Amino acid sequence: MIKKIIKLYWHEAEDTTQEHRTFKKSYARWRRHGFSGMQERLEKEYKRIKEDFIVDMGLEKRFSRLVVRTLFLTLFTLTTIYFMFIKSELYVSESALIVKDLNKAPAAAGLEFSLLGMGGDSQLQDSKVLEEYLRSLDFFTLIDKQFSLREHYSSDALDFIERMPKDATIEEDLEFYRSRLHIEYDEVSGILHIAYAHTDPKTAQAILKFMMAQVETQLNVFNHRNAEKRLRFIEEEFTKQKEKLEQATQALEAYQNKHMLLDPNNAAASSSTIIATLEGTLTEKNIELANLRGYLNENNYEIKKVKGEIRSIKRSIAKKRKALSGNENNRLNKTLVEYGKLKMAVEFETEIYKSTLLQLESTKIDVAKEAKTLSIVSEPNLPEGYTYPNKPKTMITIIIVFFLLYGIFTMLAAIIRDHKE
Repeated sequence: MIKKIIKLYWHEAEDTTQEHRTFKKSYARWRRHGFSGMQERLEKEYKRIKEDFIVDMGLEKRFSRLVVRTLFLTLFTLTTIYFMFIKSELYVSESALIVKDLNKAPAAAGLEFSLLGMGGDSQLQDSKVLEEYLRSLDFFTLIDKQFSLREHYSSDALDFIERMPKDATIEEDLEFYRSRLHIEYDEVSGILHIAYAHTDPKTAQAILKFMMAQVETQLNVFNHRNAEKRLRFIEEEFTKQKEKLEQATQALEAYQNKHMLLDPNNAAASSSTIIATLEGTLTEKNIELANLRGYLNENNYEIKKVKGEIRSIKRSIAKKRKALSGNENNRLNKTLVEYGKLKMAVEFETEIYKSTLLQLESTKIDVAKEAKTLSIVSEPNLPEGYTYPNKPKTMITIIIVFFLLYGIFTMLAAIIRDHKE
């Protein structure tokens, strides 16, 4: 009906010889003949237009453009009204902090307990842990009890589009909460920026302060849990290392008792000294024998005596050398090597035991102390004006988007229309 009235009006407007009377005639017909009578007479006039194909096609194109423009203008008006006057205004409270680890200290010299895979968490890791905790369902449940966020999300404080339904699941409310929470970590400065948006500025500030109070406590809870796990692991390693040290010590002691030697190094040094002394004596006896041969007969008692002493010294030297290094199982050099291995094992296990004991005491301290702390760079602020929506920016964006959509749509419609023709 409206389409027919408009097309009849346009048709009359093209005729400059007569007055535009479409709306007046339609109103008069409605008053005199009623709606059905008015519709019947409009059909007769519209039929005359339809008979002229060229005129009807031109009016149809004009009406299609009117419909598209009206549609886009309506959508543009409704969108503008929503963003400018209806959409909820959000106030953002912001804060910045740095996570500090009081456990960090220069690496100790000597054999460290790094063989066990122990290491401190980095600042980046701590910040990411905080971020995940603030976004978690556990923290949302905690903050909801304090500030009734789920009730707020479904209240009239939010506009009808953003407002959550009354029967929304906790997962849906969690996603909505995450959309209001903004966390950003600056890897250069190590600063963690946290912001929360709410329809009330004081509530936004209070929520952010509550977050600051909770994250430091929770961070130390995480640290204590990790320290307790490390403590249990190190206690097990300490017990194992103590047993290994005792076994190595017992093996060394049994070896000493078996060979009746306190330290084979001393025995080896003593044997070397005796051999050197005997070799010196042997040299003296050879010189003495040579002198006696100069004026005595070989069968002389003095020469025979010296020769006997030389043979005795040689046997002693050979015996000592055989005991020091030879083919026998109880030779001194073999004893010295085996003793060195056992002693080295005891020394190594002793070093590991000392390092384990040091790590154990250090971890006990970590369990007891507050290792993590937050250094607040900027306290949560009380916003004086809303942050979202940015109405000037939003308005410009809406205009640009609708102009682009209208241009694309009209271009596609023109292409389709040309193909039909």
